[in-house]
Amino acid sequence: MQRRTIQLLLLSLALMAGCTKSEPLKIGFVGSITGKNADLGVAGRDATLLAAETVNAAGGINGRLVEVIVKDDAQTPEAAANAIREFARDKVAAVIGPMGSSMAKAALPEANKAKLVMVSPTSSSNELSGNEDYFFRVMEPNLLFARHLAETCLKLKIKRVAAIYDLQNRTYTVDIFQVFKDEFTRRGGVITTEVSYDSAANPAFNPLVKGLALNSADGVMVLANSVDAINIGQQIRKAHPSIPILSGACGIAQRDLVQQAGKAVDNIIFTLPVNSQSTSEQFVKFRESFSKRFNYQPTFAAVLTYDAFQALLASLKKNPDPSRLKETIQGIRSFAGLQGEIILDQYGDPNRKLFIIRITGEREEVLQ
Repeated sequence: MQRRTIQLLLLSLALMAGCTKSEPLKIGFVGSITGKNADLGVAGRDATLLAAETVNAAGGINGRLVEVIVKDDAQTPEAAANAIREFARDKVAAVIGPMGSSMAKAALPEANKAKLVMVSPTSSSNELSGNEDYFFRVMEPNLLFARHLAETCLKLKIKRVAAIYDLQNRTYTVDIFQVFKDEFTRRGGVITTEVSYDSAANPAFNPLVKGLALNSADGVMVLANSVDAINIGQQIRKAHPSIPILSGACGIAQRDLVQQAGKAVDNIIFTLPVNSQSTSEQFVKFRESFSKRFNYQPTFAAVLTYDAFQALLASLKKNPDPSRLKETIQGIRSFAGLQGEIILDQYGDPNRKLFIIRITGEREEVLQ
């Protein structure tokens, strides 16, 4: 009798073990949560958390709840690379991020070594294009942004442009400026002055802006982290109240920082793959959920991060084996984004419609 009781107890324990929920599916997120690019990192982190919460509320991925592990790369290449090594040790299924081009470039060798998929929401360097690796992204490469912005400048009668860019993130800033310069001058535009600086040296922006000689320009391009871009914009407005400021997507394009700076950075023009005025049902629902959850409106970085998560979600639903994730993404290639379909090429780069946005005061206008 005692032996049968023990057997029944063991059987019950076995059945209970069989009914235990599967281990959570770990997804890593890495971005600059602190430092001058924290606006990108925080928006990306929050969108990742919201995406995971939404998935978990619906039962998870193939019955497994998603656990997000967040790491701050602090805008240093060493921290970005180390984050990927730690993610590999933690056996995450994939990584959302990094958000910046320089950080993605630093992290990629570690991701390739670990065969760990990274899906970046906002890394746009051309250096990351056309490679057979474990890097995917939902933001177009700089080549497309720069050419589109050059074409738009000439349409807006901006024929002479001065430029200032940060050498700390040259993987993004120098990359996009060179393409813009080539396309702009090919079409008949003129680059009047070029000023570079190193943000790590904490420079004074007033003399840098004076060196731009804005009186001989129709517009000024600012390629810098968001905090520096705002400070440069304020100095530009002191010298020239109305000259159009052309910004890269990772600079003044963060809408909340523009609002903080007010009229000092009025008349800003930039190119984005996100239309903040979209009436897409999915986008409107996301915007409402995001603002309710985090108490601020989602920036383009939040939108693209949510899209990056959806690409992972669709791929892991199709094939739950993380070791086959790269091949699964390459096999699907087409994913539903918040504002339409995202189609990746064989190397993981998208090519969607780009929008020209101009901010004047509290008004945000979509030019194209």
